[in-house]
Amino acid sequence: MDIAIRKYGGSSLATDQQVASAAEAVAQAHGQGKSLVVVVSARGQKTDELVRSAAGLGRVPDPLEMDKLLATGEAESAALFAIALRNLGVPAESLSGAQAGLRAVGRHGAGFVSEVDPEPLNSRLEKGRVAVVAGFQAQNPEGATITLGRGGSDISAVALAVGHRTRVCEIYTDVDGVHRADPRVIPGAPLLPWVDAETMSEMAFSGAGVMHARAVELAAAHGVDVVVRNAADWTRQTTIVGRSTDVPGAGGIEGRAGVVAVTHDRAVTQVVVNGGAGFAALDTVARMQIAVDSVTWRSEPSDDLHMAFCLPEAALEEALAELAGVVRAEGGSVETRRSLAKVSLVGVGLLSRPGTTIGALTALKNRQIAAHCVSATQARTTFLVPRARVEEAVAALYEEFLLDLDENDLELMSA
Repeated sequence: MDIAIRKYGGSSLATDQQVASAAEAVAQAHGQGKSLVVVVSARGQKTDELVRSAAGLGRVPDPLEMDKLLATGEAESAALFAIALRNLGVPAESLSGAQAGLRAVGRHGAGFVSEVDPEPLNSRLEKGRVAVVAGFQAQNPEGATITLGRGGSDISAVALAVGHRTRVCEIYTDVDGVHRADPRVIPGAPLLPWVDAETMSEMAFSGAGVMHARAVELAAAHGVDVVVRNAADWTRQTTIVGRSTDVPGAGGIEGRAGVVAVTHDRAVTQVVVNGGAGFAALDTVARMQIAVDSVTWRSEPSDDLHMAFCLPEAALEEALAELAGVVRAEGGSVETRRSLAKVSLVGVGLLSRPGTTIGALTALKNRQIAAHCVSATQARTTFLVPRARVEEAVAALYEEFLLDLDENDLELMSA
């Protein structure tokens, strides 16, 4: 079957009217004879509400029970979407991630998709039904519900595209696509019509909220293109190219300055490990499957290793609970710096252009914004800056690297 997979984000399903509008778009496509799988996120701030409810009961909840609780947000969205479709005369059925054939391994709250069984959805699609799948969740080898991490509905959608050999996965959200900077911080920041998956993965990991980094990586690994559109306006879009590194229109950008976008992330905390426990600390968070970023270290004359790294705030308390005992056993101590945020330049060949880092540091210095840490790769250069000034830092870098110019202006500059 020629299957179309659409994912609707929670912000595009926040109200009953938004659900009805999305259902009307799906019904129109179904009327054209398409076989449709719709993946949905929890509506609006539902996941945050569930987290607060659990936290209000005191003790840190059991991870399995927490996964069961959070999965209800997507289940609600799926059921409501199916009801809306049926009211339009479209045969539809809501399914959990497990019922849709999604299998995952790993720890609760951070599962990794291991397998997709295509039969459950195929059997429904062959009967002309629209399958509405609760995203963010799967079944683990013990048969229990396991969630895929915040933003995991993107992973669900791309995994289903891979499992059903679909070449394109459509993501419907509340923005027009992928911009060169967050349009809420830089109004009018240009839209990227095309972006390669590697660059998009770096953008997502460093703070761009359009898509989950793991979903982009999954799409690239299996040759799936991802199209990002505004659920309320399809006139503009970004295609994240997973099938080819030849991105239309990207040559001028890469050959000219290397910088494609500037991203930022407020929801991080720098963890500083004093004493000789740095390696043990990194090993601990690695075993917890928590991604760290901006790792730095220094060795004192006593040969004690002082290490620092950034953790996502969503995983901070859980990580600190484990780190405290490990670091103390090694004779060290842990402190946190919660007043910092990340701002990053993302692009291609950044280290091959030494002027990129000094240009960024100069732009920050000219605005009297301190860069507490710098980490760089060919694809991303990240600065830790005061959290209260992160938006100013974004503006400074955006202006320094001329990211407000459109493609025609950039081509003229490079001629």
